[in-house]
This record gives sequence, structure tokens and C-alpha cells, in this order.
Amino acid sequence: MNLTSKEMEIMTTLWNSEIPLTTTEIIESTPHRTWQEGSIFAIMNTLIRKGAAVLETYKPTEGKHARAYKPGITSVEYAIASIDNMQDKGIKINIDKLVEGLLKKRK
Repeated sequence: MNLTSKEMEIMTTLWNSEIPLTTTEIIESTPHRTWQEGSIFAIMNTLIRKGAAVLETYKPTEGKHARAYKPGITSVEYAIASIDNMQDKGIKINIDKLVEGLLKKRK
């Protein structure tokens, strides 16, 4: 699964939230977004189609109910899928060196 930069911005917001978010909450939680407010429904539909996000529930908001979304995959699952995708394209990845590099970054 490949996510565009705009999709990644939304997924980062969803991954960092402990509760499902409405589109309004996603917009408010992503102040430095590169996407327009009007495009959020199209992006959310794409994320749902890709399996990255799911419709979790409906939240009451201002007299009506709004859709609330949560991640369909974890950030770790996405990272693993990204590595698998790279390997499927013939990019050789030494997992031991990858882990070593990640551990060095944490120090």
C-alpha cells in the first residue's frame, strides 16, 4: 500500500489520536496541512478504499451526526507494508542494517 503525502498527513493525525476523529477534528488537528478542506472527503474515501482508514462510528455534532474515522492499519503495519512493497519492486533491504539504523537514531 502506498500513501500520498496528503494521505500520510491525515493518517499521521489518525495514528496520533486515541479516539476516532470526524473530518472537522482531522482538519483542526492538522494545522499545517497541504490539502484543502474541501478535499478531505475524497482523501478519506481513498484511505478507506486502500484499507488505511475505517469508518468507526457516528458522533453527535451540532444537532447532527458526523462520521468518525480511525486507522485501519497501525503505523507499524504500514511501515512493514512499505518495506514489502520496496522489496517487491526489487529493492534489496538488509533488515539487520535497517534495525541497526533505527536503533542509532533513537540514541
